[in-house]
Amino acid sequence: MAMEIKINDKLFDVLSTQMKILFYIGILRQCTLTELREATKSSWSTINKTVPELHQLGLIEIIEEKTSVGSIKKVVRLSKKGEAVFNKLLELNDVLNKLDKE
Repeated sequence: MAMEIKINDKLFDVLSTQMKILFYIGILRQCTLTELREATKSSWSTINKTVPELHQLGLIEIIEEKTSVGSIKKVVRLSKKGEAVFNKLLELNDVLNKLDKE
């Protein structure tokens, strides 16, 4: 289930592609690559490049699940390390939202 977060527009101006995708995984909690691509409005090449990078850095877990038709779908979620980074991104988002109100 997705979290309700007011995402500050300036947040995405300062984040790398990897951190933007990590942020969305945190918001979605657990998602397929297709859901992630749709949420981020990213290309398949961006998703297929970035997800393995985040996995290699230990920020996400990739779980392969068999579908009812026998194909394999990949589900991603944050690791403990990824949760820590996501929480810092939420803090940055909150700071930017507060600055906009000043």
